[in-house]
Amino acid sequence: MKLTEATDTYIKELQRRNFVNSTIANYRSLFRLWIAFGRSHCLTNLSDYNQVIIRNFLDSWHVQPSTAKTRYKMLRAFFVFATDMDWINQSPMAKLKPPKVTQIPTPPLTREEFQSLALAAENLPGERALIFLMRYSGLSIGDAVGCRMDAINGDTLTLHRTKTGELVVVPLPDLVLDSLREIEGVFGTDHYFWSGTILRVSATKQWRMKLQHVGRIAGLQNFRPHQLRDTFAVEFLIASRSIEDLSALLGHSSVITTELYYAPWVMARRDRLIRIVKEVNDSDSMLRFLTERMRKKKAGAGDNGSRFHV
Repeated sequence: MKLTEATDTYIKELQRRNFVNSTIANYRSLFRLWIAFGRSHCLTNLSDYNQVIIRNFLDSWHVQPSTAKTRYKMLRAFFVFATDMDWINQSPMAKLKPPKVTQIPTPPLTREEFQSLALAAENLPGERALIFLMRYSGLSIGDAVGCRMDAINGDTLTLHRTKTGELVVVPLPDLVLDSLREIEGVFGTDHYFWSGTILRVSATKQWRMKLQHVGRIAGLQNFRPHQLRDTFAVEFLIASRSIEDLSALLGHSSVITTELYYAPWVMARRDRLIRIVKEVNDSDSMLRFLTERMRKKKAGAGDNGSRFHV
């Protein structure tokens, strides 16, 4: 089978399974790279690809490790589909290992930074409403831009995350509700921030650029809108709430995902570990001996020849 035919069929399969547009767009981008790589090496059939050639294709990517890992998973999923369809006998990626990625917790905004951001958007109703919505709901920018007006009933926001399909239910403070009411019908008739005349991914890109501009006005270096979601999560955990509850509020499909990003801010767990280590130190006779010896030496008693005995 031709590589172009195989990738086109897989795209249609993703559409049949109702994958979100952003995921399908990522697959299209990956397949364009793959087809271009194949043409440059005279490899037009799916059966032309063995483990060595696929490894060369992976090595041709000049992207961040996290992006490479995502592409690896996508390509691996494609080959699973290809073997299930009997296009090939065995996946050439079966024995390949994914790139190693060290996950660095994303930094939330400090309260001072968020205040600066809010003040910078004071005369920009749309940007201000989006900033408040993301900060106090924990929505990603894509879900926030796609938020329908009828998703809010009273003070409660209810929607399904685009990325995971998970249900999110969160109450919104009056600050957010009032800001959203100010822009009703300004950018769209059904959505707060999206007219529906362009793809939602395009609208999201435009709003991301707008918020980054507000960040520059506020004097925040390298501000990313996702930090508003991070801030919601971290403030929740700092208040000693459970990471399982946070996972539900963020719409993660598994609490493992939540722990991957936000475990360092689980205050109850951190305080428990600190208490345990202190208890261990308190029961350490060697630590007591050395501490007392150092105190005597500082006090001028000098070395009295004492030694620790087990």
